[in-house]
Amino acid sequence: MRIRQDGKSSRLLVLLTWVVPLALLLLSGCVSLAKSFPDKHYYALHVTRQGDPGVPVPGAVLEVRGLFVSPRFEGKELVYRTGNTSYESDFYNAWFVSPSAMLTQQIQNWLRNASLFEHVAATRSYLDATHILEGTVTALYGDYRQQGEQKAVVGMHIVLIEDNSTRTAIVFQRDYQQMVELTEPSPDELTRGWNEGLQQIFMALEEDLRRVNLKANNQKPAS
Repeated sequence: MRIRQDGKSSRLLVLLTWVVPLALLLLSGCVSLAKSFPDKHYYALHVTRQGDPGVPVPGAVLEVRGLFVSPRFEGKELVYRTGNTSYESDFYNAWFVSPSAMLTQQIQNWLRNASLFEHVAATRSYLDATHILEGTVTALYGDYRQQGEQKAVVGMHIVLIEDNSTRTAIVFQRDYQQMVELTEPSPDELTRGWNEGLQQIFMALEEDLRRVNLKANNQKPAS
């Protein structure tokens, strides 16, 4: 004798037999897929000047303008050089703030602590600057072209401009570049190498600026 099933019972049987297990399978697949993506990490460069400050030049005011970053390295993702003409960006390892803002702040802090100038101001300051510092970040990448010989590379072109009522002239400019060997090709080690290279550049810049005559025509007449 056959038991007759009504329409509701048939639909319930199909639901329990196929739809529910399939939904659970898809759900478990989505969960495992989501967990397969790596977490995103953020990094920032920070260097600290060591040693005693110098004696500032009276009346010398430095305005540090925002550093321009080469288009190859201006994005927020870390950049790796993998060949002579090939670069890769790392979506999962990025800067916490833009490279321009980060490096501008670092060079401001360093020169302020060095006490070369009586005041070090950012752009849009109410202080009348006697000198203006401009710069371009020419390199900021991990050099991974040779396995086992990875390096952190950072480079800058710095210009110091004297700005007063009688003239506006470049009084100093120089290219700086540092390549720091890394123990492993990891973002943490790469950031350490960049910090070390940046510190070497700032030390050299400070030494160079101490040889510049900042006293010459550094006073603007009162308006």
